[in-house]
Amino acid sequence: MRKTGARATGQHGMTPKILIHPGFHKTGTSSLQRAASALADSLTPRLQVMQTDDIRPAIHVARRHSIDPEDHRLAAFASNFAACLSQIDPTDPRPLLISAEALSGQIPGRKGIEAYDTAPDLLEHAVSVLHTHFGPKPGIAIWFTTRDPEAWKRSAYYQNLRSTRLTEDYDTYGPRLDRAARLDDVVAAVRDRLKDRATVTSTRIETCRDLPLGPLEVALDLLGIDKTGLAPQPSQNTQPQDAADRLLALNRSSMKDEELSRAKRDLLRRYRRKAEKRSKSDADSTD
Repeated sequence: MRKTGARATGQHGMTPKILIHPGFHKTGTSSLQRAASALADSLTPRLQVMQTDDIRPAIHVARRHSIDPEDHRLAAFASNFAACLSQIDPTDPRPLLISAEALSGQIPGRKGIEAYDTAPDLLEHAVSVLHTHFGPKPGIAIWFTTRDPEAWKRSAYYQNLRSTRLTEDYDTYGPRLDRAARLDDVVAAVRDRLKDRATVTSTRIETCRDLPLGPLEVALDLLGIDKTGLAPQPSQNTQPQDAADRLLALNRSSMKDEELSRAKRDLLRRYRRKAEKRSKSDADSTD
């Protein structure tokens, strides 16, 4: 299995013009996307960036297709993705980074989804749309962030506790994510599907989350972007130590759905404030 280091090249040994980062969920995607947004003023002269909000109509269909795969949904995904790309000038010399984890489908573990089975279909259609928009050989790379399988399962479990009324403990729920956690298998399937139409690589988040720019640093290296003057960025969505247990208790409570949603928002807000205070304290101690 080929993985990226800090640098890789695209088609035919050339640095790609377009880098698609389709997740996976819970592999540093929020850190990358928030870093790109925080550094937008510095990055804009060097790079074009599209994130979930920029391609939301396509993302909506991609999630629906992963829940209930149908050819007409793939066609709708391609059509919506093409419409979103219409805002991008194909003659603009700046490279393009597209980062949206739902390009691989809905997160497994909910709505009957067991794994990223629709990722090859979705990404094949995305690449076809990009070739149509930019021409036959724009230099396209697909780059996944991946994660240790057990760590990914625990993080996906936490995410689903946050987003749904999941009432199973991890020991019961975790085994249902075993196939989904084999992220390298999905990377291999996408690589096999795309063949010479796009370069497909991956990086374990454990190897890049502590870089000054986190996983964004690898993305910029892949695109050959100069990182001069870019301020270091903090990690995002770090799971608090006891958060899963407390969310599980809330989900198992007798609260009605609206009350439960409010209680979970309040709990997560308290965790976020604690993290912000720790971050500020750590920053002050280094001044």
